[in-house]
Amino acid sequence: MCNALCECLKCPGKVVCCCCSCACKMLLSIVFSALLMVVVIGLIVYFTVFYHKDKDTNEVRDQVAKMAPIVKRSIRDYFNKEY
Repeated sequence: MCNALCECLKCPGKVVCCCCSCACKMLLSIVFSALLMVVVIGLIVYFTVFYHKDKDTNEVRDQVAKMAPIVKRSIRDYFNKEY
């Protein structure tokens, strides 16, 4: 009788443990996704605001003008691919 009672108590314990494990994984994935977004946004802000501080604006403008067609073509080619 005692063994049957012990078995009945194990089942809810396994369910609670499984749910806690799943919730913990989901919470960690949300936290790390948010952290990754903060890092990406921080890098974008750094490179757009602080990285080109010492360069002449004409030089930066020339670099952007030279790279813009390449980026546009790459994006267009990527979305025109058929998989």
